[in-house]
Amino acid sequence: MKPTKLPHKRFPLILTMLLLVCFGLQAQSKNLVVIDSQFPDKEQVISSLSSNEMVLELTGSSNPWSEIRKKLESNKSIKTIHLFANASYNALQIGGLTYDVNSVNDEFELSMLEGLYQGEHLQLLIYNCNLASNVDGLALIKAIGEKAYFNVGACTTCVSIFDNTFQFDYWSINQTVSNSILKQ
Repeated sequence: MKPTKLPHKRFPLILTMLLLVCFGLQAQSKNLVVIDSQFPDKEQVISSLSSNEMVLELTGSSNPWSEIRKKLESNKSIKTIHLFANASYNALQIGGLTYDVNSVNDEFELSMLEGLYQGEHLQLLIYNCNLASNVDGLALIKAIGEKAYFNVGACTTCVSIFDNTFQFDYWSINQTVSNSILKQ
């Protein structure tokens, strides 16, 4: 049986695709979507994402900030972390732990995230309608940003994270933040 010749013009394209598949050189997302396993709208969030987004579900089996750091270290193209977690007016519940201003100051793993800074602040966008609506919540957001060297964005006038008017109108440093990752 005589081998089939590939058309000359297609050969470079086919070779390139083969190399991408073999060596895992696919385009990597600039987003990391972090969802706490206890987040009540977890399934709705997942169905509202485009299919190429990297998702990390925090189950409480290890330190949540350590899990995030490991993902960031393994994929240097990530620029924005989209965090979906429960929060109250002054605390964030993530990975089975509750963080307020005091516990953020004591969290060693947050300071480990600062080591990932390479001239551009990573963005941490918190999708929650309670946390940024008051002074105590904003103080917590600022503390997380300072400890991890992140630009933390949040919405101060939120009705629902799925509302088409949802926007990040607060950030912890003077650097604007991305838009919502959720498809409207």
